[in-house]
Amino acid sequence: MKNFDFIQQLAQHIPSFSKLHAYCDKAEIFQNSYPEESATNARKALEWLVRHHLAMASAKVEQKESLNDMLKHPEMDAFINYDWEFQKNIYTVKKFGNYASHTGTQEIKKNDAFICLRALFYVVEGFLYRWKAIKNIVAFDATLVPQVLPGMQVLTSPEPQVSQEVVDSVPKEVIDNPVKPVETPKESLASEAVTRRCLIDYMLNEAKWDILTVKGDIQGGKACIEVEVEGMPNPSGKGYCDYVLFSRGGKPLAVIEAKSTIQNAGKGRAQAILYADCLEKKYGIRPVIYYTNGYVTKVIDGLGYPDREVISFHSHDDLEYIMQKRGRADIKDLTIDDNITDRPYQKTAIKSLVEWLNMKHRRGLLVLATGTGKTRVSISLCKLLSNNDWIKNVLFLADRTELVGQARGNFEKLLPSESMASLSDDDEPDLEARFIFSTYQTMINYINEYDVKFSVGHFDLIIIDEAHRSVFGKYGAIFQYFDSLLIGLTATPRDEIDKNTFRLLELENEPNFEYTFDEAVNDGYLVAYKAKRHHSKMINNGIKYDELTPEQREELEKVWDYEKMLKGIDPNAEYHRDIEGNEIFRYLINDDTIDNVLSELMENGLKIKSGEDIGKTIIFAYNHKHAERIVERFHALFPNRGADYCQLIDNQVKYHDKLIAKFKVAESMPQIAVSVDMLDTGIDVPEVLNLVFFKIVKSKIKFEQMIGRGTRLCPDIFGEGKDKECFYIFDWCGNFDYFSKKPDGIDASNSKSLTERLFSLRLDIAKELQSAEHQEKAFDKQMHDDLKVLLHQQVNGIVKERKDARSYWNIIEPFRDKEKWTYLSEVDVLRLKEIGKLIPQDDDDESAKKFDVIMLHLQLAHIDSTVRVGQFRQVVVNVAAHLEKKGSIPAVMKHLDTIRQVQQPQFWANESLDSLERVRTEVRDLIKLLEGTRKKEKFIIDIEDPYVTEDGGEDAVIRTSYKQRVVDYLAQNTGNPTLQKIQQFEQLTAADFAELERVFFEELGSREEFDELVEGHPYKTNVAAFIRVVNGIDRKKALQIYQQFINDNNLTSEQERYLKNILDYVSVNGDIEVRNFMEYPLKALNWRGTFGDNFVSLKDFVKEIHQVISITA
Repeated sequence: MKNFDFIQQLAQHIPSFSKLHAYCDKAEIFQNSYPEESATNARKALEWLVRHHLAMASAKVEQKESLNDMLKHPEMDAFINYDWEFQKNIYTVKKFGNYASHTGTQEIKKNDAFICLRALFYVVEGFLYRWKAIKNIVAFDATLVPQVLPGMQVLTSPEPQVSQEVVDSVPKEVIDNPVKPVETPKESLASEAVTRRCLIDYMLNEAKWDILTVKGDIQGGKACIEVEVEGMPNPSGKGYCDYVLFSRGGKPLAVIEAKSTIQNAGKGRAQAILYADCLEKKYGIRPVIYYTNGYVTKVIDGLGYPDREVISFHSHDDLEYIMQKRGRADIKDLTIDDNITDRPYQKTAIKSLVEWLNMKHRRGLLVLATGTGKTRVSISLCKLLSNNDWIKNVLFLADRTELVGQARGNFEKLLPSESMASLSDDDEPDLEARFIFSTYQTMINYINEYDVKFSVGHFDLIIIDEAHRSVFGKYGAIFQYFDSLLIGLTATPRDEIDKNTFRLLELENEPNFEYTFDEAVNDGYLVAYKAKRHHSKMINNGIKYDELTPEQREELEKVWDYEKMLKGIDPNAEYHRDIEGNEIFRYLINDDTIDNVLSELMENGLKIKSGEDIGKTIIFAYNHKHAERIVERFHALFPNRGADYCQLIDNQVKYHDKLIAKFKVAESMPQIAVSVDMLDTGIDVPEVLNLVFFKIVKSKIKFEQMIGRGTRLCPDIFGEGKDKECFYIFDWCGNFDYFSKKPDGIDASNSKSLTERLFSLRLDIAKELQSAEHQEKAFDKQMHDDLKVLLHQQVNGIVKERKDARSYWNIIEPFRDKEKWTYLSEVDVLRLKEIGKLIPQDDDDESAKKFDVIMLHLQLAHIDSTVRVGQFRQVVVNVAAHLEKKGSIPAVMKHLDTIRQVQQPQFWANESLDSLERVRTEVRDLIKLLEGTRKKEKFIIDIEDPYVTEDGGEDAVIRTSYKQRVVDYLAQNTGNPTLQKIQQFEQLTAADFAELERVFFEELGSREEFDELVEGHPYKTNVAAFIRVVNGIDRKKALQIYQQFINDNNLTSEQERYLKNILDYVSVNGDIEVRNFMEYPLKALNWRGTFGDNFVSLKDFVKEIHQVISITA
């Protein structure tokens, strides 16, 4: 019996299905013996299915179309219909099949063929179920795959051809309305063991290890399986290592102990150490030790470091190098090259890191103010570590190609004898160079390739420029993939560094060394700034129509004409409105405001050449159009300065890199650079004397970096012996005020994709709809159920092989189980939002998804009064008004009633969840019709803009909200014994309560903040009850406790459903007492009738749940 035998049953009724069975059967029987032929036949089976489906859908397929072309047909999109798991499996078969079909592209290993075969099984079931050729879905069974070839077989297979018999067997209505399987059954434990081994084999193949197939066979340079060792503490004295990785010279480099995925990887640690002892005794060399469950892999490398998690296995050369490094001593030669770093604080920074590394730490952080030589410190550190034989290969990462190029230039200048390459800039980078430079995105692309160019141990040291949370969040897969020392550099002051950054760098909220801006100024290494804060009436308050003069109103007529056209208003009708402050720059560019900014700069800015020239200046503009107009107005106001004096530098300007190079030269033009993002960070121009903030900056980290453009020393800038002592900042957009008041956590630089935003919104809505209030409403409950099905599918669609997903397997894998979605706690939602960035993006229309974001915000606000939606309702009204003008289009006419209703005030006065969802579903696909209407128009106007100036600019410490601190604390301390007691219904002691109150009333905030947060909560005085609400409860443990009360008698399905109501009540309210049975919503249920003689035990169970967190216990 084999996995695809069920197709033969179809062939008994429709003989042409035997062709499909032939491809699938060969894919299965060749998997172990001829993996390339297995993948080739899997690809042919997929092509057979696709060709037949397109024929059933009456799609026109050209003779020369490849499988890839056929999969792009809209009929295939409709058939797959956003089933991520189905789509992923199709992609897997296509990928490995293509490698096998195109000679020389990529070698197909047994493990690759297994992954391809398993995916093919679910692809075939997916097609046949949707065609209604089969009624049930079964799980793949890895134990049925033949280990040896069953008799003589013909390797070649004919190319797939369409059989009209198969096409005619599937009704047209099935093709027009395909129904996907509800869920896939779980594999058996025996099959799971094979799949787990497949994951381990996959990682070994990834590390370029060839895996032998004969148990006990030992060959040099190979991964050997079931290797016998002697000296184990058992009666026979023998043991069998799951894997041993041997050197080419026949020495054991590593031993791997594999446990089931349902077990903790740590359960194999002791056994792996015993195997290593036995191997060391026999071969005289101690192997590196791995213990894994397929999802989590940990390593003991013998270098004295604590066990650590790795994302994959080391290559042969990596392991050989680890063996060599075991003989190295601590870093004792602390000679620092004065030609690279000669300042005292730089030497202290380097020595602090070296001492830290000697103490067996692997990660560190240096906080050095912008302009104090972070790159030089990193170069000097590399030279010192290399001199002590601690490093060979180094990776330097930055977020922009300009910064990568700048860093490489400094390294080449100061370490001229070293080989260097840039992945971001070089056409054919030398991957064997000792120093590799790259942007984060380029390196992500490298490590996500199927044939990974760098092994996990290739680099000894990774240096990351500007180490902060967004880097670890977006590009964290890099630091999880490479098993290396990791040093972060940042200019962000310690107090503003996110706790997660310290945690990811394995630090206790303290950098290894900090040198602040104030220290650098006091020591004479940087210059201070003087800030002038300008309060523009227009930028701050917008334009109030009633306050305008007739001439000023005339300036806005072109704006009103455009808006009347958009809104379908009679051109002759009276129309005007107020302009909001946030529309300035984005929609309106006011010449008078620009003139004020330029005049203030040229009059009061720091000047050189005896006051003849303004010093080098950067103006930070809002967008390209804004920057263009600033340059145009400068030339109009100061024509005598010439065309090159003030120039625009951004990504839209050709040869912007050459313009930047000219700006860096003291005697070269431009003197004023108007920048859109290009000069915000990382560009060193010591001659800069003036910075003009003509845009709002919502990231404090970025704001500090932008200020750093002016902090460099510059001798003799005002003449011989007259050095730069300060620089000026002109702030026109309230940035200094913003960062003294704005709560932490809103960082514009951490932008989220539409997919991630939608995932997050749907999670919040689903969580809110769990309450009894909504579960009793048919529509709300259906929406809750539909959302959780969609969210589950999206999580299930995250491909296991993605390297950036591996570190989140502990979140992803549990939530592949549908049961896990029954009730989501706040911590569950928080953890799921962490993987939002991994959710596969679909090809749905962008404008439709943007409308979804608006409507889901409105839905969330409808059920959660704390959510604010701003102008979203008006946006929906405006969209409907635009659509109504397109009534001649049939798709619009079909939904005209809804489009008109949404424009009426009574719709919003009586809004409901179902009415909002109806608007979303009916209107979302019409939004694309407006793309030609809603142009990104910008108007240039000239209205007087009065302003006042205020000197100085200080920043204050920023804090997150109390609720966010509580949720973060609970999410980060899941292993806390007291929190585990609460979740698992274990008795709390007086000491536990005292510690909880200390944390919640002192460490995280005050008692007053706690009381405010839990106001209206039924058990608001009990911290433990509140934790149950936020953190969730262990439902399985609760049911086990109840089973003890009823002497392990089996529960009826109705009793289980009633118990779920109790646990739901506890999840929502934090606690329960017997008196609650007489209150809504429990009162409505027939407890005595359902539990009969066990009702007394049920009351005892409820008392137990209450008692374990009772303060009086």
